[in-house]
This record gives sequence, C-alpha cells and structure tokens, in this order.
Amino acid sequence: MRVTLLFLLIFAVSGLFAQETPVLDYPQPEYVNPIYDCYSHNYLSTRAMGRGNTGAALIGAVDHLLLNPAGYLPEKGSLHLELLVKPQIDNNYYRPEVNYNSPIPIGSAGFGGKLGGDFSGALLYSNPKSISVDDFQVPMNFGYYIYRFITTFNLQQITANLGWHKGNWNLGLNLNNQIYYVDEPVIMGSFEKQRDYKYFLRPQLGVLYSTDLLGAGITFTPPTNADWDFKFVKYDSLLPLQLTLGGALNFNANCLAADLDYENTAAISDQFSDRLRVKLGWEKTVRRFTYRLGYIYSPEVWSGTYRLPEGSYDVASGDSIWWNPLPRTGVVSENNQHLLTAGTTWKHRDIEINLSGLMDVGGKAELAHVGVSVDLYFSAFKKKGFLYFD
Repeated sequence: MRVTLLFLLIFAVSGLFAQETPVLDYPQPEYVNPIYDCYSHNYLSTRAMGRGNTGAALIGAVDHLLLNPAGYLPEKGSLHLELLVKPQIDNNYYRPEVNYNSPIPIGSAGFGGKLGGDFSGALLYSNPKSISVDDFQVPMNFGYYIYRFITTFNLQQITANLGWHKGNWNLGLNLNNQIYYVDEPVIMGSFEKQRDYKYFLRPQLGVLYSTDLLGAGITFTPPTNADWDFKFVKYDSLLPLQLTLGGALNFNANCLAADLDYENTAAISDQFSDRLRVKLGWEKTVRRFTYRLGYIYSPEVWSGTYRLPEGSYDVASGDSIWWNPLPRTGVVSENNQHLLTAGTTWKHRDIEINLSGLMDVGGKAELAHVGVSVDLYFSAFKKKGFLYFD
C-alpha cells in the first residue's frame, strides 16, 4: 500500500512539472513585443555605452538626457550627432538562419545649451528601437514563386528637454514624442501587406544629486495606453512603466557607476516577466582622453512557443493550399544577455569625439553595437582659430 501511494505521489508531482507552458498570442504587433528587445533595443549615447550604458547619476552632454532628464548640464551650447551600427545576426525563432538587421545608422542627433539663469534646454532626435526581419515566406506555384514578408519595426523619438540646476541638485523633464512604425506584420491567411504609425507622448521625470565625490539619480516614465488596429487584428495594450535608479563614485580621475533599469513588462501580458537590467561601468580621464569599460545584464521577458495571428480565413479548416503547410507557431529560445562594453573619448576645447562598442558574451542572444558620436560646441564658430591646437 505504501509503495502504491509513493508511486501515485511521484506520478502526480511529475505531472505538475510536465504541464506545458501556455502558447503566447502576441499582445502587441509582432516585433513591438518586448520579447524581441534582445535585438531591437538600441543602447544609445556613445559615452554611456562604453561604461555599460550607465549614467543616471552622472552629469553629461546633450545625449545624456536619454539616461536622465536631469543629467544634461551644459558648460556651453553644442551640436550632437551619433551614428550607431548594429550588425545583423542569424536567428531561428520561426525558421532557421533568418537575418535580423537594423538599417537605420543614426542613433541620435540634436542640440542644446543654457537658457539663462538656472535653466538648460535641448532638442534631440533618437532611435531607441529598430529591427527588420526577412522571416516569413509563402511558397506559391509549387515553389517557383516566393511571397515574402519583410517585417520592420522602428521607434523614432523626438525629445524636448528642460532642466533646472541649483547647487548639487538637478531636476529635469523630457517630453518624449514617440512614433511607432510597424510595416508588414505577419497575419496568417492575409496577403495584404499592412503598415501603421502610432504617436505617443511619454513624459519622463528625472532627479539627480551630484557632488565631486558622489552622485545619485532617479528617473520615472509612467505607463501609456497603446492600441493598434490592423485590418484583421486588434491589440489593446500599453507601453509599460519604466524606472531607473543610479549611483556614482568619483575618485582620482576615476568614476564607478551602477544603474538599475526596471520595466513593468508583466503589465503587457500575464505570461511576461518584469525586466530589471543591471548595468555597471568604469571610466578614467587622462589629459584629453577618457577610457571606459562596462557590463550589462539584460534578462529575458519571456521564452516559449508563440502563435501567429490569423486573419481573413480559418487556417485550420484547410481551405488554402498556400497557407496550411506553414507552421502557425514559433519558438523563442532563452534570451538572457551578458554584454561587455568598452569605449573612449577624445576631447578638444571645440569638439569631442566618442567611440564605443558592445557585444554579448553569454551566447543566448547575440548582439553587437558600434557607436561613434561627435559633439561640436557653438563657441567654435565664434573663433578665428576654429579647432586650433595649442
């Protein structure tokens, strides 16, 4: 009797562990979903990228407002341009050896300066997310013709920044004007190629306390309702709350920084987990040069089996010779990332040139960035000796 009960207990426990994870129906248009952030997310600000994308507790140049709205404290006005190259990678979430790529090379561009008194201001364009995937193909005419879907998602952003600075205290507000562009999302059963633009205003608040020795910062972005209405599919969703905490320690021309980036992605779907990125960075200044190293841990939001949305006909009924042979599901494998970063800055009185790189070393979700940025001060145009070297 005891043996029988033991076997029944073992069987029941094994049954619990053997339960299948529910199949995910996309809560947002395909690559807008945060499960694809392992490639679509762009680590902007070349300086910050070199030190692990940290900087919520540091004062910086105009691109620094992307890390903390309170972190832009200009000595003088400047122009800014950042180029970001994200090499393509192979992925097999739906079919083998699919290329993920990012064709837009501009990471950010803008200008900023003092507004008078204790205030500063800036206007900055940036590209926080970008991905293009030649993932889905429908063979037709016995394979002689391939109907292709090249699905693209870009998040374009124009940020108006206002900062107030008094003593060691800095307050800032970003008005992030975001445009979500989705092109050719895959909808099973529909050959109609669709695209959609959505505009969202996402305010971001920032506070930063900074001394010669220590720094501490916090930023907050509230959630925003986000609905998409395609011809055959509708999504009632949101853009999640975001919160960043940062700290910094300065000593002997060295700086150590650490940030925690929290995103309430579980609010998008009850199958998602919240994401907490951990970022660590170091930099050291030697005369005209600054050298940087960093580390980023970016955990996955979800992994498992997903189901593509269905459109103009009942896929399961068997009424299409083209669509029925195609799998209606795919598998997102484990995608935790461990990223190492490095970078440098060369500084002149009229210009700063920054170079940084980033690479995944965990092997679960490949990613690499190369960033180059230039900051040109307005004061350079007032001098006869433009870019003059002593």
